[in-house]
Amino acid sequence: MHAMSSYGLLQGLTGVCFDAVDHILYIDSKIGDFKSFISTEKGFGNVGLKDGKPFFKMVYGNLDVKKVLVSRVEMRL
Repeated sequence: MHAMSSYGLLQGLTGVCFDAVDHILYIDSKIGDFKSFISTEKGFGNVGLKDGKPFFKMVYGNLDVKKVLVSRVEMRL
C-alpha cells in the first residue's frame, strides 16, 4: 500500500481533518472509538475518540485548535 493511500484510508475511517483557516478539528469516525495520528504543516500528534469523547495531543510542534466537531456536533477536548 502506498503512503498517500494509507493517509486516505485513515481519513476515510476516522473522519479526522483539520481546517487550518478556521482552526476546526473535524472527527467523523466510521469505526467508533479510535486512536490515530494527525500530521500538519505545523507539527504532528495523536487524535481520536475515547468513550465517544475527542482527544488531541501534539507530540511535536503546535496546532491552534479553536473548535472540535464530532459528527457535526461541537464538543470540548
